Amino acid sequence: MTDINKTAVLLVDDEEEFRQATAAALHRRGYQIDEAASGEEALIMLRTQIPDVILLDLKMPGLSGIETLSKIREFAPGLPVIILTGHGTFNDALAGIKLEIVDFIEKPANIELLDIRIKKMLAAETVLPLRERKVSELMVSPALYPKLYIDDTIKTAAQAFKQAIYPVEAAKSKPPATRSAVVVDRQEKFVGLLRFQDILKGILPNFSSSPYSSFFTGMFMAQCKTISRTLVADILDQNITIEMYTPLMEAVHLMVKHHLNTLPVALGENLVGILRQNDLVLEVDKYMNGGGNT
Repeated sequence: MTDINKTAVLLVDDEEEFRQATAAALHRRGYQIDEAASGEEALIMLRTQIPDVILLDLKMPGLSGIETLSKIREFAPGLPVIILTGHGTFNDALAGIKLEIVDFIEKPANIELLDIRIKKMLAAETVLPLRERKVSELMVSPALYPKLYIDDTIKTAAQAFKQAIYPVEAAKSKPPATRSAVVVDRQEKFVGLLRFQDILKGILPNFSSSPYSSFFTGMFMAQCKTISRTLVADILDQNITIEMYTPLMEAVHLMVKHHLNTLPVALGENLVGILRQNDLVLEVDKYMNGGGNT
């Protein structure tokens, strides 16, 4: 008999020992638990009663977790489903997200964590499926960054970085930009991002064409003075950009491949934002700790 005062959970898992132990632990925490040993059995049970939430194993004989979820979505599109995964593949995980699961829980399940996830989910006014945020939702405005012209000198660029990183007293309430600057031509067309790392590369001497044969004290100062009139265009690195509607994983790929802390985001030929590694730190933490519904 179902207790209407308790949260009804359908636990679907072919491993009897895991199923019974998890069901008992959740029952002690006040849940009404029904068990199904297969996807087929779960679908039969769902014909007569819809629970508040389903805990669904990803890997099962017969109907897999994804196949079961696909059939559930035919008649219960908004039913909260949490995937239990211990042996899942990337494709299974991706399929689960597309079929609007609300969370992943790794097996063997931490009961306290599972309890917290279920209560937090059901306490929300609206239960939203897992959704990966887009580049357009993470990027910040280019206006936060200093602007340089491609024919400015490195001396001018260094001053811009100094003002961004160490603002004067009157401007200290404004958040400083990261160590990058937006570079445009004289028609205000975006050319690329100049990073402070590019200036450091410019300062580093090319021993094949310099009088230096080794590093020594005073070399850094001499190089700074020597290249101060060099143009930004001469040290600007390859312009790596990403379209604002590109999947987030492609942005990660470009950042790792090209060792970038910041990535320009474009809409056609226009610069519309900057994606920063700092923003990805928050996303990584959120997804690894059960988030992803915002």
